[in-house]
Amino acid sequence: MADRSKIGMEFPPYTIKVEKNKIAEFAAALAQKEDIRDIKSLYQHEQAALDAGYPGIPMPPTFAISFVFWTGGGLMGIIRELGVDVAKLLHSEEDYEYLAPICAGDTITRKMKVADMYERGRKERAGRYFMVTVLETQLINQRNEVVLNAKTTFIER
Repeated sequence: MADRSKIGMEFPPYTIKVEKNKIAEFAAALAQKEDIRDIKSLYQHEQAALDAGYPGIPMPPTFAISFVFWTGGGLMGIIRELGVDVAKLLHSEEDYEYLAPICAGDTITRKMKVADMYERGRKERAGRYFMVTVLETQLINQRNEVVLNAKTTFIER
């Protein structure tokens, strides 16, 4: 089970540059397209993004989850640090608060902390007891602006 002493723990900040090709690949995966030429042009062409009112090629709405996988040891590093048994891990919820566009070329620093851990259910009821872990993440751009707040909830059964 997750280590409740980790509540309040902050993971080391991690910085990554948002790449145009990663945005296009993610958009293609979401659209179930095998070729990035088949996705919306605003996810691959700067002028199309500008024409749509964006300051650059924008990331798709759920692209923010990528920052967890690409930074600081990825998901496996996070769950190891928290003492979670990966065989019992279930993703529960993801909430995003978008404060400004994140576009190709931006440099994003991810700051993440363990906001809460709590029990749900009763231990004596097999299959009906869970440890819930809530992570809060801020994404900050190269201008030191918070551009996204995220809350990730997962459960360990």
